[in-house]
Amino acid sequence: MVRIPASACTIGATTSHEEIHKEQVAAFSIAKTPVTNAQYKDFVDATGHPAPERNSIGSKFHLWNGNAFPPEIAEQPVVNVSWNDVTAYCAWLSKKSGKTFRLPTEEEWEIAARGGQKGKLYPWGDKIDSKQAWFGGKWNGLSTLRPAGYGEPNAFGLLGMAGNVWQWTADWYVPVFNGRPVEEELKLFRVIRGGSWANEAEFLKVNYRNFHPPDFKDLFLGFRVATSVD
Repeated sequence: MVRIPASACTIGATTSHEEIHKEQVAAFSIAKTPVTNAQYKDFVDATGHPAPERNSIGSKFHLWNGNAFPPEIAEQPVVNVSWNDVTAYCAWLSKKSGKTFRLPTEEEWEIAARGGQKGKLYPWGDKIDSKQAWFGGKWNGLSTLRPAGYGEPNAFGLLGMAGNVWQWTADWYVPVFNGRPVEEELKLFRVIRGGSWANEAEFLKVNYRNFHPPDFKDLFLGFRVATSVD
């Protein structure tokens, strides 16, 4: 876990219908990398929670076989996990560790991704290449993803904040920010951030917002955990 100092975060306006939203965010800690298959297996084995699988039943693109997976993907980010799955993981990890783990908020995720920089497009500056992040690829079986620690760390020492896997955040998606909690009629999608192995560079920008329903899962979507700090 890496401690991130308190900061103001401005998000929104990445599509024409969004409004700018600025919020002061307290200090927090966030995992250095996304959660790996090996880490997620501990949760599956301990709780009996269903192992990761793609939404489309019978897909040939499953990475796990039951509760097991090939050793060569142990350190890759776990994928095919829904928002509901990963919040269950956070609850298990909290009980196991005695600390409160959760998903980062959308604002926390963006502050962490920026690494203390203001106005830059990516976690390292205004340019990006394949040595810094894994993106622009096609499905290639077990070698499609890179290890969770792949690439160049940003100034906070965080890895994988762009590319490899999209990452779930705690928040409901809202195109117009009216403060939280979100109105019930808008609770349809959870925010994801960061872009993935399958996307072009545009989708990896630190301010790019995307979203999916809480029960959605696929081969490009994983997560990392966060904690509040005193």
